[in-house]
Amino acid sequence: MEQRNKKRSNRSKTKIIPPKKKRPESLSRDEVRSINKKKIIRKRKAERLAMLSALSLVVLSIGVVLILVLFFKIDTIKITGDKVYADKEIVLQSGIETGDSLIRVKEQKINDILTKNLPYVGEITIEKKLPDTLIINVSATREVVAFQSGAGFILVDAHGKVLSENASMLRDNVAVVSGIKVKEASAGEVITFSDEKTTDAFMNLLTAIKNSKIELLTDISLNKTGNWEIRYDDRITIKIPSDGDIETNMKRAVKILDTENERNPYTEGVIDLTMGDNAYFKPGAETTEPTTKGNKKTPPSTTEKSE
Repeated sequence: MEQRNKKRSNRSKTKIIPPKKKRPESLSRDEVRSINKKKIIRKRKAERLAMLSALSLVVLSIGVVLILVLFFKIDTIKITGDKVYADKEIVLQSGIETGDSLIRVKEQKINDILTKNLPYVGEITIEKKLPDTLIINVSATREVVAFQSGAGFILVDAHGKVLSENASMLRDNVAVVSGIKVKEASAGEVITFSDEKTTDAFMNLLTAIKNSKIELLTDISLNKTGNWEIRYDDRITIKIPSDGDIETNMKRAVKILDTENERNPYTEGVIDLTMGDNAYFKPGAETTEPTTKGNKKTPPSTTEKSE
């Protein structure tokens, strides 16, 4: 019994040494061929497995898409938001019909169609409620400037989009633009002018008006020296160079307007921002040169220098 246990313990202590691998240069031609063949077989199996996995994924994806397209059909279309147009008109112009695939409706495509076909639509967002409801949320836009056109007006929103080609009247807080010639104005499209430089300057002005939140503008003109002359509340003229930082200058003008309106809400005058970093408000009638008495210039009411 003791001898058996001793043999077993000796066996358990015996180390199994794996056979040493032959060096590549010591392998025979047949051994090399056999090793290469096994590698090729393993590689082909891995490639087949990868191909089958990819094919299975594609088939699964196609199946999911088909299920979504075939089973999730539009049954209800709801219009929410600003009621600029009748719900039926919005649905009709969108081109969406009941029975269409809910999943295949593209928000950007519908947005482009509606903002062009229905000019007073500013932007739309779409919500899909499975299994069969499509919600179109509409936000309206409105005119901020206008151009004289025959007996009527061309109305343009804050993004330069034409809302009407021949409106008969203007709402409050819409400035009439002069001094630039309109090249093309089609409802639903962005207005264009005689040259690209003028178009860019006008778009920058619209952006500055929007971001500065200035209101009560009555007239805007581009003079021969390349400066915008903007009439505020039909009593204060703001002069801004068209090739400068219009947005920054507009904010500076608003700051001066606030100061002067606090002093006297009926004051008249000129805010001039065409003098480089200097800006000033000159009360009284508009003049291109400061008035003088003897050898002394009349000082402005408010002066400002940008930092």
